[in-house]
Amino acid sequence: MSKLAKLFGGRQSSTDIASAITRAHAELEAAEAAVVAAETAYDDGLLTLDKAALRKLLDTKVEAGIEIDQIRARLAKLEREHEKALEAEAESERQAAYDRAKELVEAARKKLPSYEKSALQIRDVLRSIAEADMAVELANESLPAGAARLEKAEDIRSTRQLYREDLKHETVELWAGIGDQRTPIPDHMQRQVNPDARPRAGVASNGEVAFTGRVRTDGGGVLEVVKRRFIRTKYLPDRSGWHAPSLAASVELPPLDAGSSPFWSAVSYPPNSILAALDKPLLRRPDEGERTPEYLYSLAPKETLNV
Repeated sequence: MSKLAKLFGGRQSSTDIASAITRAHAELEAAEAAVVAAETAYDDGLLTLDKAALRKLLDTKVEAGIEIDQIRARLAKLEREHEKALEAEAESERQAAYDRAKELVEAARKKLPSYEKSALQIRDVLRSIAEADMAVELANESLPAGAARLEKAEDIRSTRQLYREDLKHETVELWAGIGDQRTPIPDHMQRQVNPDARPRAGVASNGEVAFTGRVRTDGGGVLEVVKRRFIRTKYLPDRSGWHAPSLAASVELPPLDAGSSPFWSAVSYPPNSILAALDKPLLRRPDEGERTPEYLYSLAPKETLNV
């Protein structure tokens, strides 16, 4: 008996059953080959073997045919079990996804009240900024003697425009290409220059005698260079500033419940208008209450009328 029969002792996964199906197909192929071999041996022995030997060959052929029928029956059962296993596993995955979604919804709903708390805290931040801005505007209109103008609370969120700042000037001698003596060659090539044995005249831009040399370029060529004096300036480059718009003009705090007013809508108001907007009471979701029945009329068929 085939080992495949052991598969039906317990519930198998679709992967296990698929492996069993593969093995069953291999057994079926072997059994079909055995039938062909038995038929060939029987036909070949019809003229040379006695009836007893031929009966044995015929029994072998019949046994091989029975084995084929059994394997095919097991294959059919395996394929039905495989289909059921696939559906059961798919249903299990659907149930797991459904249960996971329910858990996530419950967890999210438990956190919803924290949104209102956070929104109210942000409103407090906006109020503090507006109150500070009003105070700064008032103070800057009449500064104490010698006092610097005050910055507003949110000014620290932006960065200033920085302009070039020279740090150091120095005179240095560097190699430059003979064809372009105004710009020194790169630093890594400065250290690779092979100076000529003697200085040459007529290569400097002013016609003076200058030290010359040769250096191999990154591209593999050879560049003739001349040593020149340069004024090297070390500096901090320009840097653009970044402006951060006010939080009141950037923050959107939608309502938690339908029918409620938003906790905050982005506006570009002056500080006093922001405070006025924050002082308005927040509208909560209206009470749905009970629905009042109403009537709707339509003409009834004539045969239903009572005269």
